Amino acid sequence: MSTTATNPVQDAAGVPAPRPLVRQPVVRRRRSSWIALGVALIAVSGAGGGWLWLATSDREAVVAVARDVPMGAELKAEDLVEARIATDPALKPVPADDLKKLIGKRTTVGLEEGSLLTASSVTDDPLVKAGEQLVGVTLSRLPATRLDPGQKVEAVHTPKESAAASGDDADSKAERLQATVIQVSAADNSGDRVVDLAVNSIDGTTLAQWAADDAVTLVIVPDSGS
Repeated sequence: MSTTATNPVQDAAGVPAPRPLVRQPVVRRRRSSWIALGVALIAVSGAGGGWLWLATSDREAVVAVARDVPMGAELKAEDLVEARIATDPALKPVPADDLKKLIGKRTTVGLEEGSLLTASSVTDDPLVKAGEQLVGVTLSRLPATRLDPGQKVEAVHTPKESAAASGDDADSKAERLQATVIQVSAADNSGDRVVDLAVNSIDGTTLAQWAADDAVTLVIVPDSGS
């Protein structure tokens, strides 16, 4: 008895059996919105980098204050330093090229460390002006507030015999001279300091006589602008 081989892929009716489905790999497409977002971020980053480059590159070399300098002091090389700042029309600092020209000038205001120096902050004018005399007064007692060159004070005549007078009466009758501090020396072994005062030439002799009698007290004149 013979047997006939059958095609396993054919059914009894001789029709080929369906082939198994083959799963194709899924290709994920990037959404266009994400692509647009990435492009936008790149554009913003580029613009920010360009602005930062312009902001840091467009700078001006100017003169800044390296340490505190009192009003009326003579500027020294170590008082000043070169700094670079972003240009601003509202600021009018002294260009760094003029730094050496400032040495030896006197300050018209007190300068603070880190501030920018302006042309109005310095002057070539001497503290002792025409029509004034310079008188040195030795004092054992000074105000606790530091006396700076250019500071306005009153030289009050305080003779020894008036010490017993009442405070209000003595103050009202005391003779006073307007003066400007030019320089204050370091204290000597006894603690005394010499204060150079500029006064009107008419008052120079009077103040010198008070100083010789050790009868001078300095009073700080409040700033009229405060």
